[in-house]
Amino acid sequence: MVALVRQRCVAVHQMASSSEKPEIRVDVLRQLAEQGMRDAEFRAVARGDLQAALDQFGYHLNDAEMALVVAFRDSLADAGIDLDLVSEFNEEQLLGLLGKQL
Repeated sequence: MVALVRQRCVAVHQMASSSEKPEIRVDVLRQLAEQGMRDAEFRAVARGDLQAALDQFGYHLNDAEMALVVAFRDSLADAGIDLDLVSEFNEEQLLGLLGKQL
């Protein structure tokens, strides 16, 4: 999994360095974030294998989107945030909490 994440991060960096800009589907990422906050089954699968969870729940992310998801997930982990504990937070509260860490 780590190798896959590194590969995708390199791909995103290369795309950003070129004239080609990767498409970021904000609606898909928002839906994924909402599912991550509300769906305990999704979180349980994602803790063990993020790609398996994405596949199982029908998410097909491009490299740029995956890099953002991994960065967001890493930010939560670095901040010591467990989504089970903040699942009742609204978007503004969660962004405020993350903003303190960024």
